[in-house]
Amino acid sequence: MTDDNVIRPAFGTPRRPAPEVAQAPLRVLGTGAGHRVGLIRDSEAEEGDVFRIVVGPEDEPGVETVALLPATADAEAEAERIGFAILRTLEVVEGTL
Repeated sequence: MTDDNVIRPAFGTPRRPAPEVAQAPLRVLGTGAGHRVGLIRDSEAEEGDVFRIVVGPEDEPGVETVALLPATADAEAEAERIGFAILRTLEVVEGTL
């Protein structure tokens, strides 16, 4: 998995490959178009304590980070808004208008 196309504070800067580590607990926000959208709080990230907005196939355990926010006081609510916007996009793609 590569994080080169992840929206993050230093977007556009190449990222060194991360070592394989156990994934922090995933909080699923919902599913659409065969994918699930969720949040992971990752205190071990190279960038420090962050919220990861992730997307992955509904029937597989893996997810990919699509956005990254520093874990500040207001960041969890913003990460949820981003996650729900992605979820709504998947629902539109799926045809559930």
